[in-house]
Amino acid sequence: MSMNKAVAVLALLGGLLAGWNAIAATKLTPAEAKAIARDGYIFGMPLVYIGIQADVQTNVSKPEGMQAPSNQFVNYREFPDAKNNNIVGMNVDTLYSLANVDLRAEPVVLVVPPMQGKRWWIMQVLDGWNDVPAAPGFRTHGDKGGKFALVGPNFKGTLPAGLEPIHVDTSLAVIGGRTYTGGKADYDAVHAIQNQYRLIPLSQWTSAGANYTPPTSVPVKPGVDAKTPVPVQVSKMSADQFFGTLAELLPDNPARPADAPVMARLARIGVKPGATFSTANLDADTRKAIDDGMAEARQAVRAEEAKMGEMINGWQVARDLGRYKTRYLYRAAWTFFGVGGNLVEDAVYPLTLVDSEKKPLNGANKYVLHFSKNQIPPVDAFWSITMYDKDSYLVDNPIGRYALGDRSNMKLGADGSLTIYIQSESPGQDQESNWLPSPKGEGFKLALRLYVPKKQVIDASWKPPAVQRVRS
Repeated sequence: MSMNKAVAVLALLGGLLAGWNAIAATKLTPAEAKAIARDGYIFGMPLVYIGIQADVQTNVSKPEGMQAPSNQFVNYREFPDAKNNNIVGMNVDTLYSLANVDLRAEPVVLVVPPMQGKRWWIMQVLDGWNDVPAAPGFRTHGDKGGKFALVGPNFKGTLPAGLEPIHVDTSLAVIGGRTYTGGKADYDAVHAIQNQYRLIPLSQWTSAGANYTPPTSVPVKPGVDAKTPVPVQVSKMSADQFFGTLAELLPDNPARPADAPVMARLARIGVKPGATFSTANLDADTRKAIDDGMAEARQAVRAEEAKMGEMINGWQVARDLGRYKTRYLYRAAWTFFGVGGNLVEDAVYPLTLVDSEKKPLNGANKYVLHFSKNQIPPVDAFWSITMYDKDSYLVDNPIGRYALGDRSNMKLGADGSLTIYIQSESPGQDQESNWLPSPKGEGFKLALRLYVPKKQVIDASWKPPAVQRVRS
């Protein structure tokens, strides 16, 4: 063998040995693979969930029912009721204007018209990690409306003058628009406002401005399951499906610098931005460990539901939504059980399922919710309390009343206090203005909504009173 060939062979063997050593150094034990899969699932839940949700909600060629293509609004035109209530937890304070926004190619301009009078509105922007980078609305812009440019991570250009930039860390974005609606008599006025909410690609804004008309038909993404609820789809995903989707979404929806440690761990099982993920080449023990890690993560997310906020007098109160940072499990739970939580400055939604004795609320009993004069919810906009059944749907009742609030003409006590009667049967004509009907003999829950809460709500010095059971 010539000297040159010998050197080449030695170099090749040296390279192979170095490769083998690197593989040995990074080889995972099943316990390590399980831990990485568990933590990676919890970390990646928001992006996978919101990505699938966007596919489902945009799986039409034109606005239709409660779906619309990307960069087009779905406007809810009326309040839900107990007979027509397809989405859980809907409020009866505002009409929704919802949109999924695709920022991969370019920014998208959001146009909000001036409001007539002091009408509350919000255009909450949500990124692919379930954080809220901005929420322009009545609190921030009064009744002026505005022109905003949603700017994703890929954009390197300059915005035209007159646009207020909203920087979004991901190319996936969701707009949760809501407009205060004072009952059915207010529908026409709100519909006229909704008709003026616009989403316009930046390239079209520079040429057509507000005269832009979206296409009448757009291609529909193939292979989307638009029938199975998103939580069910996510819960049933295999490791290849879940981590493959995460890897596919990451290039346009990057992790933040603070996420570098979890991204480095995910890379050890092959989850990298843009890479094809497959467990086919892993040994059986490692595949099982990854599956076990995902199963453990699902259990952890479900267990976290009970910790989604501070417990105060039986009410679950969260004041830290939309700013999750590296609290991955908390963020995953809020994504799975309630995408799009409000910034505390915009709204706080205490929720209760129990009375003052921590016993489950049930329509077989009578309850009161009593606010002293100084305890009535302090807000700069408005507040309400809504009755839901155990599955978070509105409750059918003989007077068609689903909520009460500061606009309900309730009667105050002589001392300025407020008592709300929560029961299935009328408390009597004198008290009926303050009656919130509950389901007969069934469990229920109450949602207290405070819009633009005052400082004492934000700093937790105000506390919602417990629901008291009335003893016969």
